[in-house]
Amino acid sequence: VGLNPEWRVPLGDEDYGLNPQVLVEKAAEDVTLVITVDCGVTDFPEIKLAGELGMDVLVFDHHMPREDELPDAYAIINPKIPDSYPFTGLCAVAVVSKFQWALSLAGTEIWGAEYCFVQAGMEGDKLTLEALRMRNLVETGRISISSEGGETDRSRFLQFIQGQPLYTYGTAGQVPLISSFFGGADVHVMDAAVEIAEAFPGFRGRSLEDLEKGSRLARYFPENAGALTTLRNLMVTLHTRAVSGAFESWRRGLDLVALGTLADLMPLKDENRIMVRMGLNRLNVSDSLKERRAALRELLIRQRLHEGRIGTTEIAWQLCPLINASGRMGRADVGVKLFLETDQARIASLADELVSLNKKRRALGEEYWEKIRPGAYNSKEALGGRMVIAADEGVPRGITGILATRLQKTMEAAAVVISVKGEGASGSIRCDSGMNALDWLEAMAPLLDDFGGHPQAGGFRISSGKIENLKKQTIKWLEKTSHAPAEPDILSVDAELSHEEITRLGHEGLEGLLERLEPYGEGFKPLTFLTRSVKIYQADLVGKPKNNHLKLLVSLGSNRWPALWWDGAERYGTIIRKNAEVDLVYRVDRDPWRGPDARRLTVLEASPCGLK
Repeated sequence: VGLNPEWRVPLGDEDYGLNPQVLVEKAAEDVTLVITVDCGVTDFPEIKLAGELGMDVLVFDHHMPREDELPDAYAIINPKIPDSYPFTGLCAVAVVSKFQWALSLAGTEIWGAEYCFVQAGMEGDKLTLEALRMRNLVETGRISISSEGGETDRSRFLQFIQGQPLYTYGTAGQVPLISSFFGGADVHVMDAAVEIAEAFPGFRGRSLEDLEKGSRLARYFPENAGALTTLRNLMVTLHTRAVSGAFESWRRGLDLVALGTLADLMPLKDENRIMVRMGLNRLNVSDSLKERRAALRELLIRQRLHEGRIGTTEIAWQLCPLINASGRMGRADVGVKLFLETDQARIASLADELVSLNKKRRALGEEYWEKIRPGAYNSKEALGGRMVIAADEGVPRGITGILATRLQKTMEAAAVVISVKGEGASGSIRCDSGMNALDWLEAMAPLLDDFGGHPQAGGFRISSGKIENLKKQTIKWLEKTSHAPAEPDILSVDAELSHEEITRLGHEGLEGLLERLEPYGEGFKPLTFLTRSVKIYQADLVGKPKNNHLKLLVSLGSNRWPALWWDGAERYGTIIRKNAEVDLVYRVDRDPWRGPDARRLTVLEASPCGLK
């Protein structure tokens, strides 16, 4: 598009979001366009400053906007703006990807095209007529009238379709019906059945009602029921397929959409499932390492994931934390440079640097976990057991979110962790489904310099001198508010598999079942199985430095399977012991340390045989 872009990410202890100093510097360099990603929807003063400096701002964000208020940007693309988009669960990279898709569409002949689908039918003695209007492959309006209506309905219908090319399905049967509706007037419509039959020969000669019965969209999504809606969906598919080549650059970025969606713990439903699935296919399209994105290739090699298929579990637990480490350690530029670099030697060096940053991040996480935990228990008691607030001068800002998540899960209470740096401080809040983080942030807004986030996670800036007042105001807020209890963490079993069924499935059958239902993640957990009378051949305590995990060898079907039970040490010597038999609840996960196609069990629960 003729742009000469630069990029900038927060470094060190710089605040997240738009940076006023950077805006001033770039305005002096005659920059006229600023594009924000994953921030901006609450950056009111910064966007105002950009406008005063002569710069337009495009905001690509997915955080919650302030109630009834948006910054004065040139454009804001955010699915959480009320009534702006049918699915609010997109992450920032998916928002950008959708914009890229729209740009790709804008380069085709479909862009700007407007037309109507019209379909007539009989309901007893009553003639019905329905039409829907389309623009850019999107339905923009719909109308339905019947022969029982008067001249006003006919005029309203004619006004609706005026100036639009008209399509129907099966002109031989439809034209007489439509014509009779308007007193035998000539009707000029195109037959969509011809185009559909050319693209899908198996549909030739079939009625629209018959096609609706065979539609999986109509079967599983009630809003897609109806003959006219079926015609719309078929034509959208047909027209999209005709310009498929225009979307190749968009498809090439879907591996990054998968990474971003899983890293940001976005719900794997609606179009997230589609885009993540397509991203997985992109990652696994070839066994050749050379055909994968160079940056990901190097990271996969370092995580021992380069030889086999990559699933959502491997991405979420082994790739995403590695990439995120650069930002958490104040070196977000390392991750950006890695994905933009084209020199292979430089890519390898940056990948090594990212691995090193991740090791430091993990060490710091453990160090400061032990440091803040004692005070966190005291805070929970002071806040009535409903919240925890931990503030420390040493905590790096980039790991406050990780620590808050760990506190929230360990203490089963909303958790706030604050990094204090001189007179300024920044913090993160994490909470369960029983409390909305934004409610707390908005209640504390008079004390905060800035804030933003989602219902279960948020961030803020505050003067360090106001932290004690923040704690006092939180006590008052908790006294005046009530929250529904969090949804109980119930272990649900998807299927009980007998030893005979596992033997019959075999490795390939089980592998195919697991892959068929991917992607797994937030809101769509990996399949959980129950098998009874599982014999334990080996049980060892593992994990440094506390030996808090269990490594097992168990019977499953006709084979022996390795298994891990994270934090299962307390069951050692009681339920879990050599030669014991148990009823086992587990997942089947990949085990890259044993080979590209190796699998192991992740134990979730165990009980003596026969318990219900």
